[in-house]
Amino acid sequence: MSTPVGARRIPKKPFPARWGRLPGGTIINVVTAVIFFGLFGLAAWWIIKGLGEAGEQYTGAMIDAKDSAMTLRCQTNLRTIYQNLQMYAISKESFPRSLQALLEWSGSSKMFQCPDPDGGEYLYIAGQSADMSGENVLVFEPNAVHDGQCNVLRLSGTVELLTPAQLREALAQTRARVLSQRR
Repeated sequence: MSTPVGARRIPKKPFPARWGRLPGGTIINVVTAVIFFGLFGLAAWWIIKGLGEAGEQYTGAMIDAKDSAMTLRCQTNLRTIYQNLQMYAISKESFPRSLQALLEWSGSSKMFQCPDPDGGEYLYIAGQSADMSGENVLVFEPNAVHDGQCNVLRLSGTVELLTPAQLREALAQTRARVLSQRR
């Protein structure tokens, strides 16, 4: 390649073969890498921690939803039992003398048990009539499996959750009313 006439040739500076040999470059590279990977690690830890907390919240919400669903299914069973009791009372002109008589009449025993695995069969308080106090307990579950509470069906048809202490008090009042009615 020829140089044009009148042009000066500019000498090229030699390109260093290795940049690592320049003074101070190694320390700056190490500090930069430490800071970069430190920030990267911090960001990864923050994301993983956030996902872990979200997972805990999601798991807690799912457990609460399952417990609420069990409570609702139990209350639905008690409402269905109340409808069966009303139909029984209309056809026989009184409430059944025992839970067994209601079971035989209704033909289904599944609804007479709490759907919770720790729940048991419902208990029926016989000897009541439609003209008694609506506050009387008609059917209840003996085990406090719904966040430490029991579902109760009142004679008025309402279903509510009671603590074991409240249930004992309500049962005592119901028994007292039933006994006073018989006298």
